Amino acid sequence: MSVFIAISVVDTFALENQFRATVKDALWRHYRIHWSLTHYAAGCKLLNWISVASQICSSYYVLLFTLERYISVRFPLKRAVICTKRRITTAIVSIAVMAFAMTAYEPYYKQLFTKGLISLSQSPVIYWT
Repeated sequence: MSVFIAISVVDTFALENQFRATVKDALWRHYRIHWSLTHYAAGCKLLNWISVASQICSSYYVLLFTLERYISVRFPLKRAVICTKRRITTAIVSIAVMAFAMTAYEPYYKQLFTKGLISLSQSPVIYWT
């Protein structure tokens, strides 16, 4: 059950960029209110970092849930021993820590991209044509 809670929380943050854009567009279109957290450099970097790390967490949480279901089906009598609440909680926290550690470059990369110091052609992502 705790994996479902982790997935729901992380997916909420993963969809934060779309939510923010929708709210900003609706407020501007209907009320001419210009509201956004992205006017502040720290807010923009932080929200982007949380969104990217949450997308990674979401994928690994689905993998964790699938592994738990596999153990429940394949070894139904050993499930209580293998999938304890403590182990699941440890796995959830470990995945979150690793995702945020792996994306620690994101605020700096976002700063370089917005200042125009790097472009999409210099991006570390390889595009196949």
